Amino acid sequence: MQLSDVKLLALEPMDLLAVGHVGPYMKISDAFYTLAQWLGERQVRTSGARMVGIFYDDPTQVEESKLRSKAAIHLQQETDVEVISPVEKIHLRGGDHAMLLHKGPYEGLGASWMWLYNEWLPKSGRKADFSMPSFEVYLNTPDEAAPEDLRTELYIRLI
Repeated sequence: MQLSDVKLLALEPMDLLAVGHVGPYMKISDAFYTLAQWLGERQVRTSGARMVGIFYDDPTQVEESKLRSKAAIHLQQETDVEVISPVEKIHLRGGDHAMLLHKGPYEGLGASWMWLYNEWLPKSGRKADFSMPSFEVYLNTPDEAAPEDLRTELYIRLI
């Protein structure tokens, strides 16, 4: 990866529907499954929606079994569905973000995050806003693409 691979973007705020997850970040798929089931049972239209993984803890500082994350969806159109457990409404603030496009299997996401935080960020002259979680936007899924063709955007909120 190179410093030029990171794009600086001003994002709009996002309102999301989400299911919480505690445990290894690679197991967030369980929460995405729960979210998909909940949406399907209520016949919520998801065409054009973006799947978003939200990560609250630094896996180098927090025990894996205690890592907090949320599996979320950003719907294209408003829904009047009653939001009840296990789903909640959450809001991600907009603002300046650094974005790195990860290409390939999800197993490589950890290395991309480490590079973004440990290599790019110190050399960028910018600082991360640690009051906001980092997040991933999944441009495709394992149902749609081979592991080597997966595309995931990694976002860090900047001060």
